[in-house]
Amino acid sequence: MDRFLDFCRTYQTSLMLFLQGVCVAIAFLTIFMRYLKRSRKLSIIFLELTAAANLAASRFYYLNRVVDNTAYWPWVRAAKFLDYFFVLAIILCFNFYVKDLLRNEGGLKRIPRMLFAVDAILATGAVTLFINLHTGFYYYFDATNVYTHGAYNFVWYIFPMTPLLIQLLAIVINYKHFPRIMRIPLVLFIVIPLLMAVAQFLVTDLAPGVISTVGMAIVLYVFSIEEMNKSIDRAHKREITMMAKYQKTLEDTVDLRTHELKVANEKVESLLLNILPENIARELAENPNKTISKTYPNATVLFADIVGFTQMSDKMTAEETVFMLNKMTILFDDRAKRAGVEKIKTIGDAYMAAAGLTEDDSDDGVELMIRFARGMIEDVEQVGREMGIPLKIRIGINSGELVAGVIGKTKFIYDVWGDTVNIASRMESTGDPMRIHLSEAAYSRISSRYPGLCSVPVDVKGKGTMNGYFL
Repeated sequence: MDRFLDFCRTYQTSLMLFLQGVCVAIAFLTIFMRYLKRSRKLSIIFLELTAAANLAASRFYYLNRVVDNTAYWPWVRAAKFLDYFFVLAIILCFNFYVKDLLRNEGGLKRIPRMLFAVDAILATGAVTLFINLHTGFYYYFDATNVYTHGAYNFVWYIFPMTPLLIQLLAIVINYKHFPRIMRIPLVLFIVIPLLMAVAQFLVTDLAPGVISTVGMAIVLYVFSIEEMNKSIDRAHKREITMMAKYQKTLEDTVDLRTHELKVANEKVESLLLNILPENIARELAENPNKTISKTYPNATVLFADIVGFTQMSDKMTAEETVFMLNKMTILFDDRAKRAGVEKIKTIGDAYMAAAGLTEDDSDDGVELMIRFARGMIEDVEQVGREMGIPLKIRIGINSGELVAGVIGKTKFIYDVWGDTVNIASRMESTGDPMRIHLSEAAYSRISSRYPGLCSVPVDVKGKGTMNGYFL
């Protein structure tokens, strides 16, 4: 044991110098740490610089305490005073560090009062140190500059040890508020210097208390860096999690907007298809500025008109008239869709439709249009029965070449033109109620299926007399 103590006495000043350099280096490196909070950074810098100063003072004292040159004596005494003083300063810096951990990492809005009591005890201890310079009740130097314990030297240990015990109690009570990695180093920072202080009180010419305190300050720095790295990792993981959630939210939003856009497009397409034939609607959507017109060599056109509509509407309210027209038109539209007939438009009480709108001249659609026309007569009879109105319509059909296209840019309409259309209109206007009036061009395409129909001369404006056929 004696050999070990002699070894420690021999090399303790060299160890102090080494630890002093480590503390200064740590303080310097801490200045450039980007991710350490400012308050934590200041606590560590002051703790390490104070520890380095304590080592410097203690080392100077141990190296020059036996120097006979009286010029060194004031410096030796000043070094011993600073040795005592910096012990209190290290504990104070540690107290600031603990309070910063509780406030920033532990989330405590109110710091435990016992830690503020520590500040008061340390300040009192510093004051008694200055008083000791004139009284010597802690320590004094005799006439030969030999350091000697005063009568109340044991009282001095109250000032560093009581704050350490209070800090230990605060750490134990609030351990859940400290980062898990910092709990053991905080306890060791207190316990080991306490044990070494007892050893220093029993063993002369050694400074285990100072060395152990500084060593714990270095250990505390190492664990602080590790805690900072873990905090950065946690922050990165939270950031990645938040980015993943944001990406998921963004993807969900994009999917929702895409779905809404798809639904909106479907609605627009459905509305467009209610106005235009499918092939025309798609061509217009792809080329909105293009003039769309096509010639169909063998189409069939139908016109239908309510007989005596003007006189009938005079006896009905506007609401009744619109209701009757709407009900009848809806029935026509549904039937046209089922039959494969293209509705062109309605003008007042007139209904216009076409079939065979293909570039294949063999597809005239006359038979298709006749079946549709017979269905229209059934629909009119149904509406008349339901509303108690003697409804009747005239229907005219003609076949031949026509031109179809889209007119206008706003409120555009799909329409057909040509003599075929005009003659179909004349067939309707010269027809009989609830009968289908075919032009000669239309009848010639189905004469084999309806033989024996008698022709009826019809005066067509701009064309003269033409033959018509009734079904």
